[in-house]
Order: sequence, then structure tokens, then C-alpha cells
Amino acid sequence: MARQHVNALRRCRRPVRLVGVADPDTGSRDRLLEEAPTGAAFSTPGELFEAVEADAVHICTPPDTHADLALRALDAGCHAYVEKPFAETVEDAHRVLDAATTRKLCVCPGHQLLFERPSKETAALLSALGDLVQVESFFSFRPVKTRAGGRLGLSPDQQLLDILPHPVYVLLRFLELGCPDGEAKLSTIEIGPAGTVQALVRRGNLTGNLLVTLEGRPVDSHLRVVGCNGTVLADYVRGTTIRAIGPGASGIDKALEPYRQARQLMGRTTRALTKRVMGGERSYPGLVEIFDAFHVCAETGGEPPVSHDNILQTVEICEEVTRSLGRTAPHAVGAAPGLPVGEEAGTLIAVTGGTGFLGRRLVQELLRRPGVRVRVLARRHPAPWEVIPGVEYVCADLARDSLQGAMSGVDVVVHCAAATTGGWDAHQSGSLDATERLLQAASKANVQRVVHVSSLAVLSKLHGGELVNEETPLAPDSRQSGPYIWGKLESERLAARLAEELGLGLKIVRPGPLLDYGVFDPPGRLGKRVGNLFVAVGSPGHTLGVVDVGFAANAITRLVLDPGASPDVLNLLEPRLPTKRELVDRLKQRNPGLRVVWLPMPVLRPLSWFAIGVQKVLRRGQPPIDIAKVFYEPRFDLRLVREVAAALAATEGESGADRARPLAPATE
Repeated sequence: MARQHVNALRRCRRPVRLVGVADPDTGSRDRLLEEAPTGAAFSTPGELFEAVEADAVHICTPPDTHADLALRALDAGCHAYVEKPFAETVEDAHRVLDAATTRKLCVCPGHQLLFERPSKETAALLSALGDLVQVESFFSFRPVKTRAGGRLGLSPDQQLLDILPHPVYVLLRFLELGCPDGEAKLSTIEIGPAGTVQALVRRGNLTGNLLVTLEGRPVDSHLRVVGCNGTVLADYVRGTTIRAIGPGASGIDKALEPYRQARQLMGRTTRALTKRVMGGERSYPGLVEIFDAFHVCAETGGEPPVSHDNILQTVEICEEVTRSLGRTAPHAVGAAPGLPVGEEAGTLIAVTGGTGFLGRRLVQELLRRPGVRVRVLARRHPAPWEVIPGVEYVCADLARDSLQGAMSGVDVVVHCAAATTGGWDAHQSGSLDATERLLQAASKANVQRVVHVSSLAVLSKLHGGELVNEETPLAPDSRQSGPYIWGKLESERLAARLAEELGLGLKIVRPGPLLDYGVFDPPGRLGKRVGNLFVAVGSPGHTLGVVDVGFAANAITRLVLDPGASPDVLNLLEPRLPTKRELVDRLKQRNPGLRVVWLPMPVLRPLSWFAIGVQKVLRRGQPPIDIAKVFYEPRFDLRLVREVAAALAATEGESGADRARPLAPATE
């Protein structure tokens, strides 16, 4: 966010000079100073305030530091721009605002949506809408799992609280414009099972609806203002305003209105996107405008860009949502109902990556077994709605933190965690270093067995009809396949070597691409979606090596709990591989109206050769990517995985057979 600030400050109408940057992380400071070479670098705010004379300070730090840093800036005689969330509590917000009033300094929150074109145009149209009836603020987004360089992102609940001020302050502002004499009151609030926030806010006779969701799709952010003479929709994703002004009660109005709105949507979206692209906008919309207003306030002592009431009411609603989120947890993290942490009872299994796609399903499957306790090792606590009752959660960075306490009393370790994004350094740390330190700690804690979750991608690419099986050698030169496969391959080699040296029992499982047929997302090797078009690569009748996540979790559970009857190495795939047509049918079932175009391999190969030539010209010194090889699908020997599936079905019996076998493709 600080880089967004620097880019926006360059484009402000009033001259601005960056004089200093404070950050305890050297890498972050250096990256920011590349964008702003006029600034001096400091490790702490105290060093900055002592060495630099500044008129204003921009606070782009984690939310729990905002209030204290804003007070320090005000004490130093600086105006303060505070990123959202402005403060975590109303008490902290009052402290900052009272200090600013006492010192006659300007404080501005990161409420830039109020300064974007859609907000300004909607405010200008309010008089044409007549008496307002309702204001609706909607925000849906997809949480980020990892950030640049493979760094861990915030947990979903933290990300929810981080973006929550945006839809809240917009709602409050337009409630104020529609009913200037009232006072906003939070009437009701409900938190859905996956963090969906629904709230009702009243101001006088005017009602405001707030809906924020992590799961709703498509990603969207809009404000809808409804009056007795029409409606205006402010779209913050596309930067447009769609208006439907007029009574709209006659038959001809009802018939023509969709065409009017369609014309506005196409024309204004095209203009807004063209302006963004042609203008080379490098910062968030609205930042330049709110910064300019902040600077005017700082220079003239005029009214602040955002009222203190808007700030306080926004913090108040966000604080209430925070409290409500805490009440959604089924039990306290780390506490297993009826089983105090550390009590010796049953088999204790530690699962790394137990909050991920496969790890979470595996944990649920393990808990179904009698006499099994599960301890999840994760780099962060799960969101309240992600907590699985009966699980002990331990926060630990496998590559850096001490793991001795986490390994205490553990009988079996299932190692699912690995770096999924970032470059070579990120995968060295998140995959290789994590594996080495985990196995060393397991050995010192006298852990009996380790199940290492690898990937089918680590195997050598075989051609000429030869079947890939558990005896297929590992790829010889992993760096040609990129950091992720390199990390997986070298982690498997490392786990095998360390297990032998340390005397650990080791099972290796190599899942293919994981699918959830219930919430189907296509695997990368099936093709690529572009808007409402899906380009499927290959022949419809060819099979694809994938595995259902439920079957994978069940198979790994067998490796954990019945090692004597399980293979030492297992290539984990569907016992009956689905065809690409079957997978495409699944995709179309979940996406009605999706158009599918098939791209045969004979057509893809010359396109790939052309792409290689272009890459050699444009990316000299970097190995080109052969797209055809990316979509190459080997033939698999499925005998061993079919034996595992049969054993699972026999063990589960008729009542649990559905969990023991993969879901059938759509056509069966």
C-alpha cells in the first residue's frame, strides 16, 4: 500500500516531496526507496521524527499500530493520513481525533472511494432521485492466500476486516447525504458461516443495507441509491455510474429501461477502462484526489476531507463486526472439546498445511476415526468459520520457528505444507527448509512415522507409450520446470534421505491435480477460461490424471493408520481417470452458458513453437516455456491405486463407500 501512496503522490496537483521512510524490514524499505529515491530510510518512526522535518505523515502499517503512530505524528506537529482501518476501536479513534482537534492538525482516513468518480457523480445526482428510500453497499472479493515473493497473506477473517471500512464508510456517507439531520444507528448484524457480513443501518427514516462476502461471485463493489424518482448504481470495479432516473412506472418505461441501462453500461465501461489504460494509472482510483484534499486541509486549516463523524461511525460498525466474528467460532482455537491440550489419549497425528485444500479434508477424515487426535501446524490461525471442532491448532513457521513443542507427543506426521507461489528463495524456505527442520524435529521427538505429500509433477516425463508408475524415476533437472516443481522434487529427495539417516518410517504419496467435484474448478491442464469462453486443450476422449480431494484424503488416512497394508510410495490418482469431455461437462454444469472451444494438440504444437521463438527474442537469457509440454499428459499405471481404492471400499462398508471412492464423472 505504501508503494500505491508513493505513485499517487507523484501525480498530486500540489508539489509533494517524500523526505523519509520508516520500516523495520530492510527489504521493504529498499523497494520503496526505489520508487522514491528522494527519501531517507529509517528503521523506526522515532528515528524518522528525530531526523526529518515533515509536514505530513502517511501511516501504511498494520491496523493495530495506526492509533499509536498517528498520535506520535500529531505530537511531532505533523498532519496524519491514516490508512484504513483507521483504528481498531472507537476509543482509539477518539484519542486520535481529539488530539488532532487540540493541536489544530488535519487527520484523514484512507476513505478514497468517496473521492472516486462514481461517488462524486452519485452525490451530484441525489437531488434528481427525490426522497431517498434505501442505500445498499455491496462488496464481494476473493481473499489472497499469498502475497508477493510467496509471503503469507492475512487470514480470511483479517482480510475481511481489512477491506470492511470501504463499503461501510460509503454507506454511511450517503445515508448522511440522504438524511442530514439524523444519526446513524446499527440496527442488526449477522455473520454468515463463511464470514459473510450482513447489517442494517438506520439514519432517521432512511435504511441502509450492508453486504460484504468472501464467497459471493463475481468480485464486485457497488453502491445502489434508491429514491422515489429513480435509482443510481455506483460501480467501483469499473469506475462507472449507471442511472435510471424517472418514475419508470409506465409500460413503455419498463420495456425501454433495460436498453437504456445496457447502453450506459457498455459506453461508460468502455470509456472508464480506456481512460485507465491510456492514462497509465499506477495507483488506486481516488488516491490522488483524497491526497490533494488532505494537502489543502493541511495548508489552509480548512475542513478535513472526511468528517470525524464518518470516521467514528465507520470504526464503531467495524468494531462490532469484529466482536461478532469472534462469537462465530465453534470453540476456542487450540481447545478440543472434552480433551485438554497435551492429554495422552489415542494416536496424535500432526498435519502440516492442515488449513489448505487437501489438508483440511484430510483432518476431517482423520477425525472420523476412533481414538485419533489431530494437531494442525499452520503459519497462521484459521478464520473462526474455518476452525474444525476437536482440532488443536499450533501456529508455527516450519522454516523458522522452533518445532519441539509442536512435535511433543506426536505419533505420526503428515507433511502437506509447501510453498505454492514465489521464486526460488520462497520455495527453498517454504518447501526444502521446512521439510528438513520438520523431520529433524520429528526425529528428536521420537515420532514413529512421516507421510510426505509430494506431487506427480516430480516424475520424469515418459514418452513412447511407457506407463508412469511408482517406479518411474524422479525428474533429473528440476529447475527447468520452475520453482514450484523444483521445491516439490527436492523436498521429496530430501525427505527420503533424511528419513533413512534419522531412522524414520516414511510413506510418500504423490497426488495428481486435486479436484472437488462438488465445487468444480477445472485443472490447469484441461485448458484456460477467458471470460465466458473456455479453451479446452487436447482431444475430448483423452483422459486426464486428476484425483478427487475426498478420495485423496481417504487414501492418505489409510497410509497413516494402516501402514503395514499400505504401499511405501503411491501415485494418487482416480482409479478410473475421467476424460476431458467429462470434465468439461462438469464445468458446463456449474457454468450454464459457458462456450467451449477445443484446441487439438496438432494445432497447439506449432503455436507453441512460435511462442518459444517470441520468448527467445523478448526474454533473452531466460529459458522459454514450451506450452505444448505443459499440456502433455502421460499414461498412468493405475493398478496400485485401484488396489487402495478397493481396500478402502471394503473397510468403509456400504455406509461409507461414497467416501472411499472418487465421485463419478458427470456422464456416469
